[in-house]
Amino acid sequence: MPIVTFLQRANTVLGLLGPDRSRAERVALFAAAASVGPSFEPGLQPRRTIDQAIATGVISATTLSLVTVAQSTIEGIGEAIIRGNGETRTAGRRLLFGVAGNLVAAAIAEGVARALPPREDERLRRGALRIAANRVARVAVLGSGLSFLFGVSDVLEQSDPRTRWMRRVPIALPLGVAASAWQIHLAHVRAESLGDQTIAQVSTRNSILIASGVGAGVIGLQFAEGAIAHAVARGMSKVAPSYNSVANPIGHLVSLGLLGGALATGYEYAVRRVEDGGSSIEPAYNDPPQNHTVSGSPESLVSFESLSREGRRFVNMVLSRDEISQVMGEPALADPIRVFVGLGTSELVEDRVDLLIDELIRVGAFDRKVLMFASPTGSGYINYVAAEALEYFSLGDCAIATMQYSMLPSSMSLTRTGLAIEQNRSVMHAVTGYLRGLDPAKRPRFVLFGESLGAQTMQDVWRHRTMEALNRDFIHSGLFLGTPSATEFAKAWRFDPVRIDPDGAIAEVDNFNEVLALDPAERERIRLVLLTHHDDPIPKFGTNLILRQPSWLGPVETRPAGVPKSSSWRPGNTFVLTGLDMVNAMDVRPGEFGRRGHDYREDIAEFVSFTYDLPCSAEQMASVEFALRDRELKWAEKRVVAEQLARARESVLRELKTWGISGTSDPDEILRSGLTQT
Repeated sequence: MPIVTFLQRANTVLGLLGPDRSRAERVALFAAAASVGPSFEPGLQPRRTIDQAIATGVISATTLSLVTVAQSTIEGIGEAIIRGNGETRTAGRRLLFGVAGNLVAAAIAEGVARALPPREDERLRRGALRIAANRVARVAVLGSGLSFLFGVSDVLEQSDPRTRWMRRVPIALPLGVAASAWQIHLAHVRAESLGDQTIAQVSTRNSILIASGVGAGVIGLQFAEGAIAHAVARGMSKVAPSYNSVANPIGHLVSLGLLGGALATGYEYAVRRVEDGGSSIEPAYNDPPQNHTVSGSPESLVSFESLSREGRRFVNMVLSRDEISQVMGEPALADPIRVFVGLGTSELVEDRVDLLIDELIRVGAFDRKVLMFASPTGSGYINYVAAEALEYFSLGDCAIATMQYSMLPSSMSLTRTGLAIEQNRSVMHAVTGYLRGLDPAKRPRFVLFGESLGAQTMQDVWRHRTMEALNRDFIHSGLFLGTPSATEFAKAWRFDPVRIDPDGAIAEVDNFNEVLALDPAERERIRLVLLTHHDDPIPKFGTNLILRQPSWLGPVETRPAGVPKSSSWRPGNTFVLTGLDMVNAMDVRPGEFGRRGHDYREDIAEFVSFTYDLPCSAEQMASVEFALRDRELKWAEKRVVAEQLARARESVLRELKTWGISGTSDPDEILRSGLTQT
């Protein structure tokens, strides 16, 4: 390769690293690279290297976008002022106005932020304005410092052309990468010294490699974003020359809008794919249940075909009398009732509610000792450990009713919480109306259950209300696992417990030992239990992480067990890392109950017995605990076997079809014969 060509290409590469970019882009390049380091702070859950790469990429790309827009806006306003005053564009004046303009912007933004101190009860609009002002102030200070460095090189070049090479030296990206490498090292050292283990699987070497890779990705992302923004700015300058000073920030806004639109389109496509998966049927549950006390049976008003994947699981996994008697060591009183009304029964909420009540009446649910109304997670899932524990402790004399509001995972069902709350409220009105017409002595013990998004959509039936409203609705007690941070009822209770719960009937605990540690009189008053693990990210994740420092990231000595002591609150980073923790919060193995993150299986049996006032002996509790684990493992094995056999059957059918003998052989018989021979 000729030396001239090599030098030209080297010069092009150097330009991409910063010197040929606008000042706003170089500031954003430094900020994005420097943001890699803080993204390695420990979180609530163990993190793998691939998890770290995702978090780092999201944080770096977001920083790049936001800093680009903020710095472009500051520079655009400064350009307008300079031109308005007729200033000449010498290197010295660019240096002066670059530094001064950013410092003035920083002072104004910081003043706005300090005028809006954080409050627990503040509106989102107020908190967002404070954080935006605070971030703009930081960007402006950073812009001022880098403008000084860039400006000095411009002044030197203008005064002495022989120093032109200094201007070609990239500053922003190398400085940002160096800062991140040092911060990554400090994060590991501090985590190790304070006993935080959640980033133990992320090696320093791989972290630095990821940081370098992300840095390269940031350049590519910025190049694409900048190309679109510049094209928009040039077009705007031709069409509306009078707005030339703000063309650049508008171009970046348009570019980011296009990126956001592409992401939204991808999200909608993913939603449709996941919904298709939620409506698919698992081979292990192809056959309708024969027990008349569950939905989907031949006698049921709810057709088996209308049940989704989770609905079929729920009704097929009901306990039998024999199973209950064997585990509890005494005769079961009845076959448990499980009623599930899915989205496939009707498009109208009113029709689904009517069907639910009719089904409850058909199976005699209002004649049982305990009637549980359970709100499912986004996909329609009801925790089968909780359902089975209730059936064991009540000796089968119970009924569980639920209605589906989505077929998506909870993380993708957040836009449907309003529908779910209104649907649950309609069910509550119908059930309490029926209970009101019964003899008080014959009313069942009406209890509530919700896990994750189900906890939110159940509790918020009574948002803006107090425990008195639950008393009027005949609620005996309720158990909620991993209540999300967006739950209005729980937030109101935490903010003002005396107003919401003057009698002390609500308790939030991490485990059952905390219940046992309470004063007996205090323990006796408990009716609603919020079981919330300290290291569960779901009850902590929300916009509040962006707006203000959460209590669980307060002084190190006050942090509960499971919360990293070496981490600090950074609005964007904490939000992204806690969101990533939610992905790893349910990393469980069938039959092995744990007490970590969003896995509450280890404590469920004891809390079901305590909360719903269903006492049992120590021997019965131990027997139930063993049976719950054994059933979970056996059902998991059954699902795996059924799935693999279904795939094998499809493979046999495809192969026979290629032979031209489809329909002449029975694939099931072939499989049975093959399994017998092996």
